[in-house]
Amino acid sequence: MGKWGNRISNLSILALSFTSGWLGFSYINRVSDQTGGGVLWILGILLTVLVAIVLGYIFHVIIHEAGHLAGGLLTGWRFVSFAVFGHAIVKEDGKLRRKKFHAQGSAGSCALTPPEMRGDTFPHKLYFSGGFIGNFLCSALCFFLFFHFASSIAFLSRGFLVIGIFGMFMGLQNLIPNKGDLPNDGYFLLRLGNKKNVAMRRAFWVKMRAQALEAEGVRPRDFPAEWIQLVHIDDVNDLYTLAAATLQYDYYMDRGELEKARTFMQALCEKPNQLPETYKLALNCDLLFHELIHECREEEIDRLYTEALKNYIEAANMHRLSYAYARLVSNDVKKAAEQLGLFQKACEVSTMPGSIPSEQAQIALVDTIADKREKERTK
Repeated sequence: MGKWGNRISNLSILALSFTSGWLGFSYINRVSDQTGGGVLWILGILLTVLVAIVLGYIFHVIIHEAGHLAGGLLTGWRFVSFAVFGHAIVKEDGKLRRKKFHAQGSAGSCALTPPEMRGDTFPHKLYFSGGFIGNFLCSALCFFLFFHFASSIAFLSRGFLVIGIFGMFMGLQNLIPNKGDLPNDGYFLLRLGNKKNVAMRRAFWVKMRAQALEAEGVRPRDFPAEWIQLVHIDDVNDLYTLAAATLQYDYYMDRGELEKARTFMQALCEKPNQLPETYKLALNCDLLFHELIHECREEEIDRLYTEALKNYIEAANMHRLSYAYARLVSNDVKKAAEQLGLFQKACEVSTMPGSIPSEQAQIALVDTIADKREKERTK
């Protein structure tokens, strides 16, 4: 579905939601014995709607992720982490631990590791559909309660109506395929379910497996060799093969093979021209880091370090890169200390401890290079 198709789809869902709300409120007014029309009555309705929207959002995000969890566990997936609104439950060393959670553009996440491949596929349909199925089921319950209380407790009925509509809205937004910057569940179902997309399914499977190992503390340099070489740069043509290909970059960085990592990332950035902007920005972050620790050319830094990239770095809390820029370019001691402190705090609560040693080594490398350049300037 193209950009215009996505817009039409979203507008249609929005129109359906407002129509459902108008019909529902009209029904309550018709069957309820609670009459009104004054200022306080209107303010009461507005307050009810506002509270229901907030509660509906919180409730349906949790239900959506719980649906993924249930769908995955029922089809053989193993638990890795469950996160909503900045808090995560992570399985480490066989125990469940609570940590902080941050993912740009997402209020929740349910990370599971898929079962073994069966031929050229693996169970994935119930995992991806579990989210919007959960939303739809809960909306159905809310609509039942809306009708049940419509004639007796009008404000409660309105609340259930709004929460039910919110779930319907969220469910449809995830069901109707939408690539966007963050592909939705319907898009995953459509693409991974296509029998022809064997390479895509295997790439997605490997990335999910690797994510689970990182959550358990396994470093990228210790991933199975067949995973590292699974996707060649020339075969990168979608988000899934790109994700699997970046395992090779992480492998090189964790081994300290910086030139190999840089060459690989440069070649990777030249290939995926149709990637969403968010993914291009993520790749440019790696290119910028290599530029900072190598030539540190002003014109190349200006080309990469755009306003869009600055906003992405800040939104994604990329403290390692911000620290490198503060030490190697702006020479801002205060900013560097601030970012280093934030980096260390992020390491303490990271849901991916396997990646921490590599990032710590990169911080140490930045310090070494910064000290060397400072000595050269003072000669």
